[in-house]
Amino acid sequence: MGDLDRAKELTLQVLEKKQKRMMMKDLLKEIQKIDESVDKKVLKKATSEMIMEKTIAYWSSGSTTYFALPGGKHAEGEE
Repeated sequence: MGDLDRAKELTLQVLEKKQKRMMMKDLLKEIQKIDESVDKKVLKKATSEMIMEKTIAYWSSGSTTYFALPGGKHAEGEE
């Protein structure tokens, strides 16, 4: 399994476990607790692909962008 696939898998795992919106730095921190080899560059690429695939969604408070599972209570897709 490649780094990108691993990062995607862990992103879903963390978001499903936490059941809340997460900022990139918090998501990275949680993923690195599971697999410290995942770096921010790989995670950014993975989350960008996941947004395009609609596996996860952006949620914005206006000043901060979060990642969330689509269809969740607080998740809203943004273009």
